[in-house]
Amino acid sequence: MSTLIPLSGDLPAHPAAFRPPEAPGVPLRQLFGVLMQRAPLGLAVAAVVFVTVLAFFALKTPSYTAVGSVLIDPKHQNLAETAQPQSGLPPDTSAVDTQVEILRSDALAQAVVQRLRLYNDPEFNSAMQPGLFGAAHAPMIEPDARTLARVTRVFEGHSWAHRAGLTYVVQAGFSSTSPRKAAAIANTIMDTYLSRQLDEKLNSVTRANSQLGMSLEKMRQDAEAAEARVQEYKNAHGLLSAEGATMAEQEVSTLNQQVALAKAEAAEKAARLGAAQAQLHNGNGGSDVGAALGSETIRELRKKEAETSVRLAQLKADFKPEYPEVKRTQAELDDVRSQIQAEINRILSSLRADAAAAARREASLAGSRGSAQGGLTANSQAQVGLLALLQRAEATKQIYEAYLNRAKQVAAEGSLQQADASVSSPAALPIAPSSPNMKIAALLAFLGGLIAGAGAMLLAEYWDRHLRSRLDVERELGVPFAGTLPDFNSVKPRGLRTTPAEYLVDQPFSGFAEAFRNLRVFLANATRADDARLIALTSAVPREGKSVTSLCLARTLALSGSRVALVDCDLRQRGVSKLIGDRETGLVEVVKGEARLRDALVRDDKTDLIILPASGKSVPFDLFTDPAADEVFRQLANQFEYVILDLPPVLGVADARILAAKADRVLYVVHWNKTPLRTAQSAIDILQECGASVAGALLTRVNVRGQARYGYGDSSDYYAYFKNYYIAAA
Repeated sequence: MSTLIPLSGDLPAHPAAFRPPEAPGVPLRQLFGVLMQRAPLGLAVAAVVFVTVLAFFALKTPSYTAVGSVLIDPKHQNLAETAQPQSGLPPDTSAVDTQVEILRSDALAQAVVQRLRLYNDPEFNSAMQPGLFGAAHAPMIEPDARTLARVTRVFEGHSWAHRAGLTYVVQAGFSSTSPRKAAAIANTIMDTYLSRQLDEKLNSVTRANSQLGMSLEKMRQDAEAAEARVQEYKNAHGLLSAEGATMAEQEVSTLNQQVALAKAEAAEKAARLGAAQAQLHNGNGGSDVGAALGSETIRELRKKEAETSVRLAQLKADFKPEYPEVKRTQAELDDVRSQIQAEINRILSSLRADAAAAARREASLAGSRGSAQGGLTANSQAQVGLLALLQRAEATKQIYEAYLNRAKQVAAEGSLQQADASVSSPAALPIAPSSPNMKIAALLAFLGGLIAGAGAMLLAEYWDRHLRSRLDVERELGVPFAGTLPDFNSVKPRGLRTTPAEYLVDQPFSGFAEAFRNLRVFLANATRADDARLIALTSAVPREGKSVTSLCLARTLALSGSRVALVDCDLRQRGVSKLIGDRETGLVEVVKGEARLRDALVRDDKTDLIILPASGKSVPFDLFTDPAADEVFRQLANQFEYVILDLPPVLGVADARILAAKADRVLYVVHWNKTPLRTAQSAIDILQECGASVAGALLTRVNVRGQARYGYGDSSDYYAYFKNYYIAAA
């Protein structure tokens, strides 16, 4: 079936050929607008998350944390040594960090677990069920390796250790549901750490003592063997010594001394003998020989000689030589002199004998010395081999003595060992629980709620496939954008009770009325006045604001001086008819021939608008396929400049498709931020399939405040700027 009035004139291109502009990036203002629009959802999600997180922390079992500190000794003093430095260099960072890792180690944790038998505590071993009166009455078990490893991992999750800044203090803490248990375990961790460190030192000393003991016994045997080899070598080579010198050396030394004395003695006696012989040669008869002069016998004989000589001289002075007394005295004197000479001869003979004996003794000692020197030469050659043996024996002895001293020192260290750390601050009984921290919980709940709320808003916006802006219409539907019509409730003054159509007439300079004038300008620009008489308004689904838009648009055209007729073609809902009041005669009766057209037309009491309502007590079958319906539209088109057709929704009613094909132009109405995108696109596809000429899509019932918050840049964004302007002009 063809339309009543053929299409002609310069019209816009077919909607399929319309090319919407490229979508720009999402500006910050638009993003802020999305958040503002979705604020109720975001606040609800944030509140739920906030309460949930707080409840989660509030319902958690309180945990108490006890903290102690260990001071790492930077000097490492050895109390077994008498000489200690006054201050030692501190250990480097890696040494302190190593002690921290030892405090965190699995071995230390396992030692504490075994020491306190924590595998019998339900807090650490979930397999243990508390008895009637608590965990203390639960059955005791001896864990296997797997249970011990599992309990150790749980234990490590409750403990921690870290270095306090760059100091030598290491803090160790433990968390438990019992404050006493937390303090006891924290102190046990530190005590076990110190005990293990001291035990390790004592074990090292014990191992050193054992190793040194075995080494000392071997070195003692080596030293004794070396000394024995030296002694055997001395005995074999006659290198016996006394007072640091060998026997040969001592013998040669003694003989040298004796030879020197013998030489001196022989020289002396030879000199005395020579002097005596020289005196004999002088004719003195040896009377002045020193040995004779020193003889007591000769001294007595000379005294006697002198006395006899004096007496003889007196006798000779008194008597004649023949006198018997003189002769006798003379004979006595001669006898004394004879005795003196005999004594001198005996002394000279003794001097000769002494000189000869001294010479023989000197010769004997010289011979003995020669023999001793020969033995000393042999000993000197043997000393070369002895020196090597002595050096080896001395080295062995020094090593033995060094090990012996070290063994004594290690033995002393065993009783004086101390750990390289000390407890600087034992763990005290915690007063307040460390977990849950409600302040941090509130902060986390706030942040979680904030993130969840923002995420919910962004996800809701991402999954929200509704049309809200010019860009959405042109990009998603592929048709021109006809404009936005504000939601009447969002622009009307507070407390005002009226309908949109009434307000349009009463406030012709309001923003609401200006939106319809903009739509009138769009229609004027899109079509020529003699080219588009039948203008249909339809939507995809009901309740899009189509009937109100049709009535307001028709009144706006009528107020501008145009002859306008409004036909209510929605025979089921009869939206326009309800707005102006139900009539007994309308479109159905005219098409069926039950009434004349002029009798069914109703004049608007506010404007010169003519309305053909859709009265009728029943909906006829395929009314608009009747040629009489085409004749009604032809008559209206001949009488009026604009004939506005209020069609039913496209997706649910076939009448809309029939009438859209008959109309010169179709305005497609979309409920702002309400109609799903797929629904709107399906309706456009149907209109294009039935050959309808879609002039553009119109966003209706736009919340101007919400649209402005989105920041799309549409005309409704500027309502806040022109609000007072519109009211002042009204």
